[in-house]
Amino acid sequence: MPTRFKNWPILPKIMTISVISVAVMLVATFAYFIPLMESRLMAGKKNGTRNVVEVAYGVIAAFDRQAESGVISREAAQARAIEAIKGIRYREREYFWINNLEPRMVMHPTVPELDGKNLADYKDPNGKLLFMEFVRVCKSRGGGFVDYMWPKPGEQASVPKLSYVKLYEPWGWIVGSGIYLDDVREDIHQLKLLSSAGALIFTIMTLTMAFLIGRGITRRLGKVIGGLREIASGKGDVDLTKRISITSIDEIGVLSTEFNGLMESINSLTTFKKVIEEDDSITDVYSRLWGVFTKDLGLQQCVIYEVDIIHHRMIPVFPLDLSEDELFCTADILDNADLCKARKTGHAISSPDFPAICRHFRQQDGTEHYCLPMTIGGGTVGVVQFVLPKAAAAGREFNERHIFKAEQFIKESLPVIEAKRLMQTLRESALTDQLTGLHNRRFLQESVEGICAGVKRRGKIMGLLMCDIDYFKQVNDTHGHSAGDKILQQTSHAIRSAVRESDQVIRFGGEEFLVILMDIREGESLLVAEKIRDRVYQTRFRIDGEQVLQKTISIGCSEYPSDCDAFWQAIKYADVALYVSKDRGRNRCTRFTPDMWSGEQF
Repeated sequence: MPTRFKNWPILPKIMTISVISVAVMLVATFAYFIPLMESRLMAGKKNGTRNVVEVAYGVIAAFDRQAESGVISREAAQARAIEAIKGIRYREREYFWINNLEPRMVMHPTVPELDGKNLADYKDPNGKLLFMEFVRVCKSRGGGFVDYMWPKPGEQASVPKLSYVKLYEPWGWIVGSGIYLDDVREDIHQLKLLSSAGALIFTIMTLTMAFLIGRGITRRLGKVIGGLREIASGKGDVDLTKRISITSIDEIGVLSTEFNGLMESINSLTTFKKVIEEDDSITDVYSRLWGVFTKDLGLQQCVIYEVDIIHHRMIPVFPLDLSEDELFCTADILDNADLCKARKTGHAISSPDFPAICRHFRQQDGTEHYCLPMTIGGGTVGVVQFVLPKAAAAGREFNERHIFKAEQFIKESLPVIEAKRLMQTLRESALTDQLTGLHNRRFLQESVEGICAGVKRRGKIMGLLMCDIDYFKQVNDTHGHSAGDKILQQTSHAIRSAVRESDQVIRFGGEEFLVILMDIREGESLLVAEKIRDRVYQTRFRIDGEQVLQKTISIGCSEYPSDCDAFWQAIKYADVALYVSKDRGRNRCTRFTPDMWSGEQF
């Protein structure tokens, strides 16, 4: 049956599921919910009876307190309590009675002839000594329920009754009230009738609606299926321009519309991929992507960033010639790619989902932004940013559909971008020192312009530390060049561990290292230099297995643009200070001062 059921047409499936669902609902209703409601109804009646007895009990206690305080006598308090309780009625005909522990009737509002009588021998039609039972229950538990036979007010025939009695011990009074069980059964009967009628109506309506809905779905789905078969029947390449005609605006019409949109998207993506595969450069790919975003999808405010992995920067590649004032993000991300949340996390950043999610986005009233990372091999090589007018729920769905389409074009372009970035990576490998893994002097030459621009834009100071290993030539002469290489590697590690992640360490040449300290306070470069000097001094350099050497380093410091406006001249100043450290005995740090410079110009 389960194997065949999946092959059934939709209408029989809907009707079968509806019948099973209705049957389960009916069984649950009559086997569980109605008995549960019956028990809850009876429990509610009993709780209600207990509560009203507690009310009468409270009246007696109130008059007793008056007697205790001397306001009235005990006899007067009892008389007033009897009168007060005698007149109380609830649920139209329910009442209270009072008897004592003899048991003698103190007050019965509907059978006054019982007042004052000893009822120890009084039996109901079933032979139960009910007043003695009241006394027994109250003496053993202080109160409780007792079932017996008793006539309703104004009637002669006795009917089943359930009463709650409670002992007021100071006066020896038992106050009680009850419910007639045939009234409860009548309420339960009405409940069953209403439940049965509701279940019948629900069954008829459910099965009728299931049939009508199923027939409507299958009739109009046939038109969509016919259109799909027509598209699928093509020979060779599928005609992606084929569309299904829209004949309704309900879910079937939406299905047809979505299918046509899918075919259009596939056609656009396929054409786009063929075009970019023939482009010569990654710049052409970015240009075509930007054109699709701004023209085809209508996402006018768009910026494509490329991540410069070597220099750890974000470069806006489209639109061309974009100034810093025209960026939607703070200019700091241009110098530090980690400040871009989409690049750092590798997943889409959406301000409609998380307002103010990125603190480097320049928030503008009435706008929201989406940042989509371009991820290749687990690394983010670029970010596409879209800024849109803030929209309500309906408009947001429209925006997200276009963002989704943009993401599909990005994914189609990633293989081409990956291939072209591979070529770019080969070039960038020339900017790294192979021995130490640090940037080399060529890297400094290519990145100095951006570094200096960032420092000036932020109004900060950059520290330049020229470091030189003392007596390095002796290591090569005594222990060989392999030992010298190990000294260079361990020294680079010591320097790198003594500075921040944002600082740059460069192998400047031979045994010289240049440290660029970003965004420091004036005079702080000498403190960092001392930290590096001490770190190198404390390092035990291992060569040839167990052999350990201790080396020192001399450092010269300058600060840009505090010392001068020219970056390379500031490096020369640091180099001059380095030689002062050498002349003064090595293993020391020297801050450049103007009296050290004798050259007229650089």
